[in-house]
Amino acid sequence: EEVIEVEGAFIYGAGGGSKPITEFCQSKVELDESSGVIVDENMKTSCDGVYAIGDIRNTDYKQVVVAASDGCIAAMSIEKFLYNRKSIKVDWIHK
Repeated sequence: EEVIEVEGAFIYGAGGGSKPITEFCQSKVELDESSGVIVDENMKTSCDGVYAIGDIRNTDYKQVVVAASDGCIAAMSIEKFLYNRKSIKVDWIHK
């Protein structure tokens, strides 16, 4: 066994098929009937400070572009969470 000190982790499991690999988190976050992690529109799970993206959500769309979009939403939501902001900070303003 090896212990690696980290501040965060991305868990990837190569299992094939369309069932998400969620055994590692099933006692921590809410799952739907098909074992997908349930998230809100900001990719936040039922556990405060935990976000889920991509195939682990078990959406109908198994495409990298969906996971990338989820990742962008989650990253902006995490930044909002960490800095206790009420809205997402953007570097552009539409007039």
